[in-house]
Amino acid sequence: MVADRPIGHRPADGLLHPVAIGALIVLIVNDQLLKALWPSALTGKLSDVAGLIVAPLALQATWEVGQWLAGRWRGPSMTVLVAAIAIVGAGFAATQVWPAASEAYAVGLGLLQWPFRAIAAWLGGEPGVSAVPVVAVADAEDLLALPALLIPWWMGRARARRGS
Repeated sequence: MVADRPIGHRPADGLLHPVAIGALIVLIVNDQLLKALWPSALTGKLSDVAGLIVAPLALQATWEVGQWLAGRWRGPSMTVLVAAIAIVGAGFAATQVWPAASEAYAVGLGLLQWPFRAIAAWLGGEPGVSAVPVVAVADAEDLLALPALLIPWWMGRARARRGS
C-alpha cells in the first residue's frame, strides 16, 4: 500500500502547502475574531476567499485518505481536485443565491461545529451544548470571490505534476 505511492506524496499533503495553511489561519482568525471585532464587507470577503481555497483541498484530502485506507491511493489526482473545486464552487454559489441552500449550509456547518463546541464546554466544566446553526448571509456579490478557486487548482496542478 505505502510502497505504491509516489515518492514525496502522502494522502492529504496538499493541505500542508503554505498557501493552504495560510488560508486556514486566515479563515479561523477572521471567523473567530476579526468578524466580531470589525464586521465589514472586507471580513466577509476574507472568509469567502480563504474558504474557497481550503474547502476543495479538504474535500480532496478526504477522498485521498479514504482511498489510502482502502489501499487504492496512487497519488494526487487532478480529476478528484477538479471535481472538488466544482462541488465547492456550485455549493458556494447556491448558498449565495438560493435561500434553501443558505439555510442548509447554516444548519450543516452548525452540526459540524457541534462536537468541537461540546468538547470545549465539557473541558470548561459547562453543561452540554446543542448544535446551533451558524449565521449565513446570502449575498450574490460574494460570487465575486469564485476566482479564488483558481488557487487550489494551481496548487493541485503542481502537486499532481510532481507526483507523476
